[in-house]
Amino acid sequence: MEKIYEMTWSKDHLVDVEYDIFHMPFEMDESYRARFFGGSKYNIQKNLLFSGDIKILGEIDFIVNDLWLPIFSKRMIDLLTSLGSFEYELITCGIFDFTLPHEKVFEDRSKWIIKNGIEVNKDYFALRLLDPTVEIDYDKSEYDIVMKDPLRLGTITKLVVKESVGGLPPIFKIKEKPSRILVTESVKDELEAAGLQGLVFDGNIF
Repeated sequence: MEKIYEMTWSKDHLVDVEYDIFHMPFEMDESYRARFFGGSKYNIQKNLLFSGDIKILGEIDFIVNDLWLPIFSKRMIDLLTSLGSFEYELITCGIFDFTLPHEKVFEDRSKWIIKNGIEVNKDYFALRLLDPTVEIDYDKSEYDIVMKDPLRLGTITKLVVKESVGGLPPIFKIKEKPSRILVTESVKDELEAAGLQGLVFDGNIF
């Protein structure tokens, strides 16, 4: 069984800001992340709008964002889908230049309607993994238990999953930690070999 890694954001390129992009508020945005990772039983908004540093677009493939979603470049998604099949949907992410005053960007800020002539990058998508999840092999995995909640897993220092028909998909999740994006070592190697930027791989899954 291959080693499994959590794939997270690199923040090394950020200077004086916490995120690359910031979302334009929308109804129920405070619960969007929970519904996004909650599986196909939840309906979610399919188009998101962000402001951000457009200079880094095209250079970073895993965008740090204030909704804490897995927002990938099209080339990263193309590579992942070429490595195997998995159930997913893509959420369109429009990104405009955060240096522009909002009064110059929007016709109607209540509906975030953008004026003609304003450039919006649409080369990034939030990749939402759908059911089913991969099942942990508890006997072979190594992990901590959250002291205040014995039914919850803490840090997983060695994740072993049960074999599935056809092998593991190139990117997957486990029900115990549904917001963690997981890949095998061979997929990690493919992503690194392709020169994709903004990715960090951690053998400990928090």
